[in-house]
Amino acid sequence: MNLGEWRPQETIINNIKETLQLALVPNSDAQKTVQDRLLLMQNLTDFPNYLLFILGNPGFSEDIRSLSGILLKNNIQSTYNNMSVENTQKIKNECLRLLRDTSREVRTSISNIIVIIAKDNLKTWPELVPILTKSFVAQDEFSEVALTTLFTVCEELINSQKPQEEIYKITKEVFPKFVEFVGVEECSVRPNIVRLTNQFLQDYFGVMKQSIDLGIYLRNVMQLANTNDMDLQKNVCHTFVIYIDNHEETLLPHLHDIICFLLEKCHHEDQDVALQACEFWLASTKINTCKDILSPYIEKLLPTLLKNMRYSASELNMIKDSLGADATKKDLSKDISPFHFRDRNAVADGEEYYSDEETEDQSDDFDDFYVGWTLRKCSAASLDSIAVKFGDEILPLLIPLISEMLQNPDHLVKESAILALGAIAEGCFNGLKSELPELVRFLISCMNDEHSVVRVITCWTLSRYVSWIVNVHADNPEEYFVPVMTILLKHFVDENKRVQRAAISAFCIFQEEAQLKLIPYIDFILAGFKYGFEQFHCRSLYLLYDAIGVLAQSVGNHLSKDEYVNKLLPPLMNKFTELKNFYDDHFIAVLECLSNVIPALEVSFLPYSEIVYCHCLQLINDTLIASVNYQQNPNEYDPPDKEPMNVAHDVLYSMALGLKTHFVTYVTNSNLIYLLYTTMQDSSNLIRQTSIALYGELIGLCYPFLASSVNEYIPLIIKNLDEHTDGVCNNAAWVIGKLCSVMGNTIQPFLQEILNAFVHILRTPAVARTMHKTVAISLCIVFFVCPEVSVPDMDVIVKNCCMLVRNVRDSDEKDLAFRGLCEVIVRHPEFNKQYFIFFCDAAASWVNIRVDLKQMVKNVLLSFKQQCGDDNWRQFYTQFPEALKVKLQDLYGV
Repeated sequence: MNLGEWRPQETIINNIKETLQLALVPNSDAQKTVQDRLLLMQNLTDFPNYLLFILGNPGFSEDIRSLSGILLKNNIQSTYNNMSVENTQKIKNECLRLLRDTSREVRTSISNIIVIIAKDNLKTWPELVPILTKSFVAQDEFSEVALTTLFTVCEELINSQKPQEEIYKITKEVFPKFVEFVGVEECSVRPNIVRLTNQFLQDYFGVMKQSIDLGIYLRNVMQLANTNDMDLQKNVCHTFVIYIDNHEETLLPHLHDIICFLLEKCHHEDQDVALQACEFWLASTKINTCKDILSPYIEKLLPTLLKNMRYSASELNMIKDSLGADATKKDLSKDISPFHFRDRNAVADGEEYYSDEETEDQSDDFDDFYVGWTLRKCSAASLDSIAVKFGDEILPLLIPLISEMLQNPDHLVKESAILALGAIAEGCFNGLKSELPELVRFLISCMNDEHSVVRVITCWTLSRYVSWIVNVHADNPEEYFVPVMTILLKHFVDENKRVQRAAISAFCIFQEEAQLKLIPYIDFILAGFKYGFEQFHCRSLYLLYDAIGVLAQSVGNHLSKDEYVNKLLPPLMNKFTELKNFYDDHFIAVLECLSNVIPALEVSFLPYSEIVYCHCLQLINDTLIASVNYQQNPNEYDPPDKEPMNVAHDVLYSMALGLKTHFVTYVTNSNLIYLLYTTMQDSSNLIRQTSIALYGELIGLCYPFLASSVNEYIPLIIKNLDEHTDGVCNNAAWVIGKLCSVMGNTIQPFLQEILNAFVHILRTPAVARTMHKTVAISLCIVFFVCPEVSVPDMDVIVKNCCMLVRNVRDSDEKDLAFRGLCEVIVRHPEFNKQYFIFFCDAAASWVNIRVDLKQMVKNVLLSFKQQCGDDNWRQFYTQFPEALKVKLQDLYGV
């Protein structure tokens, strides 16, 4: 129907009007009648037209018009995409007309409708933004609603993830006008304009740089520096942070004034203003010229950062209930955050203490996780980064200030000084080295401070110096190693839960650094863990699982002695069996812990393996069933949480590693292989990554059992050779190598697809080097089992393989790969002679090479030497680095 020719029916208009009037009656019976009538009216195909007619007709009361606007907004939200182009255009035209209606209520309703339409249809409404901008610029009675609408449309644009070209069409129209008005003193909405402009600068800096004059915007914002409006002060500071973050050159002429302004704002009584100002120092440390920028102000900046590293009143108020002796109290629900096992390689030591990432509530183990990103944390992070940039040269300024703070009778000042000592640990380590013996002894004494906040921060600061503690005087561990280990284990039983958690987290870092040096103390450590099992509540218990996992990774199979297993596994397995909900965070935490422990325990885990295997299989099976139910009936079922299934795969993989042939019995008597066929096709990268890894491990353990179905699985593995998914692709490439080693040339039917994928990945520079190495190893194994194969640019590919394989440690895979390299070079005499040096370099990378492979490599070297002739060989050999010559002579006598 064409709305332009549409005419309302009087009876329907009156019916709708009567219903809307009834809706204004505050009576439940009346409201029920209204709902029933509206349900019937929704069936009218032209119901939106009637609502628009009432909304745009000043003959109706303002209340009735507003109600029709609300109904129209809701109706459009659900039916707009099904309307004809003529109808939608009529609605859009009417909306633009009614933005200038005399009724403020109607204008507000229209604004809401415009936002709903524009959210997904801005591209097909090109006149909207120019009209809104023009109306705002006019500065009349209708400007306010135009600006409000414009703001909301732009905010929706930020969240829309639209292409940058589409964003640019809007920003180039709107923001030059906004920038102009930032400089107009009479403009009352300048705070809103600065806030919105900053949002776009933060998310689309490149687009905004093309849209506005950044120099003019900066100058206009600087005029607002002395405002009393707190939100505007924060946004002014935020502008400067965005500019330094993006290395914007228009900042340079104003840098002195801006830095002086921000130093002043760092002392502001409003913590949020001071925090936003402090962000500038942290951002500035990320640019190469940081020292040049900050050096003239460092004498003022360092004391400012130290002062702001004290707990604020609001922070203390938030943690006030957890400062005393609370170890016997159960964790409150707000204390129990979702559990994610510690990734020992993901975060540098201590970074989690002042992380401002969204995951902070899970990683900030040394402080109360729900305090959030604060001025204290930002100041500590800034000091850390400045110390890295400036190094020891800031110590003459810092040490007297920190020493004075340490002597302060106020324990909060002392606590902030200990935080500062931790913050400068990385950047100023060399300059502090001579002071470390005294410092570590002092920190050990601080672990007995009466105030829990001091004990908490001391744990963290000790963890920052753990490399020195563990490695200094290795022949005399009683001097520092044992005292620090003992004091941290002692505070596992601290009366305060925050200290417990800080001690456990610091001990994890201690273990990571100590590695095999922990072996003489395993029994002592397990005694500390035993107390944790008996006394800890949820959050401390989760961290205990973390510590157990790190111990297992650090000492490996030294943990598999019966005396250790009998202390560790019974309490851990008690937790495992008493938890009935497989999707409970606590159960997942125990599973994560087991996945780290089992490889270290090896066959000592056998008595406990059956129940763990069955639980993991059931968890995978239940999740897959739930996934099918959701796919078939999405309105009836919720999508399942797949993280537990991912962890179950990890545990099974660990069991395969630890139990080896004992694991085969479980595999052959269950439907695991069938389940892997499904999970290897899952939409989740993590699920595919772990399931492919498990399948790869099974190839080595029980290939005869897999052989009958292997041809169905190989296409799934090849499909995952996608360089865009690092972990999945790496595992798939590794599995191809494993398959080649057991299948030999029977893998021939799949060879072309494999070669195409491998060559493509090796030719793609923008992938992880680990993936390149794995692909190179597996490709060379292909060359070994199918030596007659050929790939385009063979000599370049082989050269790249040599460069990658040389960096792989001695292993069975490297052994097979080298045999493949030898085969391919022998079979391709046209191999580019200039590339042969890369083979020589790779051949020299071996530490312990098998006798037969050594002879094979030697034969290749001698054959090449013979082909060259003595003179050419001598000339070729002179380009070898001296170390390479020595290694080739020692290994191969060449």
